[in-house]
Amino acid sequence: MLKHYFKIAIRSLGRQKALSFINVFGLSIGLACFILFLLFAVNEFNFDRFHKNAASIYRVYRWKEAIKGQDAGGDVYMPSPLGAAMKQDLPGIVSYTRFRGGWGDNFVKMDDKVVGAPVSFADPEFFTMFSFPFIHGNPNESLRNLQDIVITKSKAKELFGTDQVMGRTIEIKVTDVFSPFTIRGVTEDIPANSSIRFSILGNFNYWETTNSGKRGVNNWHRSSYLTYVQLNPGSGLASDEKTLVQFRRKYYPDEEAELKKAGISWKGDHMPVRYGLQPLQASHTDTKIFGGTVDNVNPATIWILIAIAGAVLLIACINFTTLAIGRSARRAKEVGLRKVIGGERKQLVTQFLSEAIILSMFSAALGVLLARLLLPWFNQLSGRELQFSFSQYPELTWMILALTLLVGILAGSYPALILSGFKPIEVLKSKIKVGGSNLFTKSLVTFQ
Repeated sequence: MLKHYFKIAIRSLGRQKALSFINVFGLSIGLACFILFLLFAVNEFNFDRFHKNAASIYRVYRWKEAIKGQDAGGDVYMPSPLGAAMKQDLPGIVSYTRFRGGWGDNFVKMDDKVVGAPVSFADPEFFTMFSFPFIHGNPNESLRNLQDIVITKSKAKELFGTDQVMGRTIEIKVTDVFSPFTIRGVTEDIPANSSIRFSILGNFNYWETTNSGKRGVNNWHRSSYLTYVQLNPGSGLASDEKTLVQFRRKYYPDEEAELKKAGISWKGDHMPVRYGLQPLQASHTDTKIFGGTVDNVNPATIWILIAIAGAVLLIACINFTTLAIGRSARRAKEVGLRKVIGGERKQLVTQFLSEAIILSMFSAALGVLLARLLLPWFNQLSGRELQFSFSQYPELTWMILALTLLVGILAGSYPALILSGFKPIEVLKSKIKVGGSNLFTKSLVTFQ
């Protein structure tokens, strides 16, 4: 039966090619718009999920209550010795890594060419904790030596024209002089939904030998780096405020006296300045904590954008509905004849809904193609480097399928009810009247 409905629907659409094209193209523009915003939303809500250990990785932050007229909030810039001290003193920490993002461009020299590129630094454990996929090299050994570096595939091609660069040497001006570095690993380009970004990554231990890096060694009063810790499964450290307060008290023994001297009070161990652990996967949408290599985003903003895209899609559905109602007079005799020979209304509703869903499927296919073509401009607008990848965003598959079905039902329900409700005697006597004069159709056009 469904196969029969499908054949009838295809033939009907083929007989009205121009109108079918208008319907498909109009709906596809609305779907393309919605799909792009859907891709953006999926990306924003799924930051850092691709890491194998994502659920057990936390970013250390410093929280300050609202004191002296300042708003409460947190930041993620930590002192250099923090990670090692936390692993030594606190239970449940598997490992830690520090990360210094590339602040501005460094001069990079290879052969006779000098270019500018941001250079970041991380501890050798960085690639054990995080799952950035390697094309060449061993993640566990890529930062073993002091002057080892790892670069991304696109950066390797930009510098050398190929990603076959293992063992090659480049010179980087980290502070005042050029120093040689050996490429020990090449990663895939950093995914768009990563809160940690780099193109050239060096060993943090080397950074601490530079003039700037030396100022942070064993210095608890110079906060410049991101610190990540990986916890044992089931560890309750992230919610153990008392233990974290005691830890901070150990390394800032004069802080309480200084706060009290400044007239700041608190109850119990609820210190106005304390450390906290922020889940990695929640960091991108937590606007109360400042800092990092990618700006945070307010979830409300994402939902507002989805609502705008939904409004555009709704307008396209209304356009589809009004056009379908407008062409219904052409189908009147068909409906009358089918009812005369015994066709039931539910069969007609099913047939016309099938046609709407088929049109929606064609529109979705064209909408996906349009979305792919428009993605570079959308990336410029959104400030992201999104890729239309069903492997990176597997939920897009069922979301687009569900959206296609919903749009087909939403846009086709009313025309199906109108067409299936024609009375055969009035149709055959040419007394049927269909147009845009009824209240519902007027309301649709007005809303559109």
